Amino acid sequence: MAAPISRPASSRTRNAAASRTAILEQAIAEFAAQGVAGARTAAIAEAAGVNKALLYYYFKDKESLYAASLEAVFSGLVEALLPLLESALSPGEKLLRFARAHFEYLIRHPDYPRLIQQEMSCAGSRGEPSGGFRAISTAHFIPLQRAGMRAVEQGIASGELRPVEGAGTLSAVIGMNVFYFISAPIMRALRGADPFSPRARRAHIASSLDFIGGALFTDRRRGIGLAKKIAGDSSSLPRAPQGKGRKANTHES
Repeated sequence: MAAPISRPASSRTRNAAASRTAILEQAIAEFAAQGVAGARTAAIAEAAGVNKALLYYYFKDKESLYAASLEAVFSGLVEALLPLLESALSPGEKLLRFARAHFEYLIRHPDYPRLIQQEMSCAGSRGEPSGGFRAISTAHFIPLQRAGMRAVEQGIASGELRPVEGAGTLSAVIGMNVFYFISAPIMRALRGADPFSPRARRAHIASSLDFIGGALFTDRRRGIGLAKKIAGDSSSLPRAPQGKGRKANTHES
């Protein structure tokens, strides 16, 4: 009897990586839509095209899968934004480019705002964030927040920015983008237009950067001018990702 043909290790590794990635993608969508309590691992496995046994091979339980989902989203955000805040740009330009880059990250990862919203809602009922959220915040979000606050403080020290409170300023910049996504269904109903069309996204970037430039810069005219330049950067906005598996994305390009 002929010996069974075994696949090369590299092929098995690629398939394993693809399965784990598929599980994480569907888990992020499920947790964003249903929260930790409402999320079902059976639904995640089905959407990812794997069985539950394989899901539990990679992630021992739902809490571990949730922690891995938060890790994937937060680490990607930090990788995209931290180098910008630590660059040699002026503090004011860092904040303006941070605001645009943050919005573009959310466009590419539309489940992120909903995932955070779910976590905040659950934290309100529990009285504190989940253990997974606290750990990921310590590893990723806090370093990003500190870098942003340093940019604000450096801008104030150099005279480029008005003397404002750093943490609140950074929260306001982030909040403008996050609220845009959270309120998208209402905006769509009230305005009868797609808030994720290229035109709407460009308009949000232009208006939010104009607000930051006019509100934070000591030289208001310079701030607004720099905001206009960055908003009109020739690099195009990323396309809103198309839905995968069970969780179809409603954002249109």
